[in-house]
Amino acid sequence: MTAPDQAKPAATVLFVDDDAMVCRSMSRCLERAGFQVTTVTSAEEALAKADQSRFDAIVTDHNMPTMTGGELIDRLLTRDPTLRGRIILTSGDLHTEANESLLKRTGTRGLQKPFQLAELSLAVRAAVAKAATLTAA
Repeated sequence: MTAPDQAKPAATVLFVDDDAMVCRSMSRCLERAGFQVTTVTSAEEALAKADQSRFDAIVTDHNMPTMTGGELIDRLLTRDPTLRGRIILTSGDLHTEANESLLKRTGTRGLQKPFQLAELSLAVRAAVAKAATLTAA
């Protein structure tokens, strides 16, 4: 007798934005796309969550009050270099020289605000695929 197939657990996403309403709406969107989402409203909370749990993908806003998304990305990658390629930066001013440099240096994908929900879902799927290749190796 064989055990019934167990459903594969949903990929985990940490969503970081200082606007709680954005967190709620993006969380609902990503959950409908099949992801398990944790939201936080500060970079400091994101660091604490990343210390407690492993996430397949992290989406962060750039312009936040106490620590920018760029600073958060640098700290996350210092703590866990395997996050390279699994972080997505969202910003209304993504295409500045400084942000382009950050994306290139850190292997981060950028999404220019406003973005389509389908773009976010595709970017998260790509990051999750990257995570899957790491666990398979």
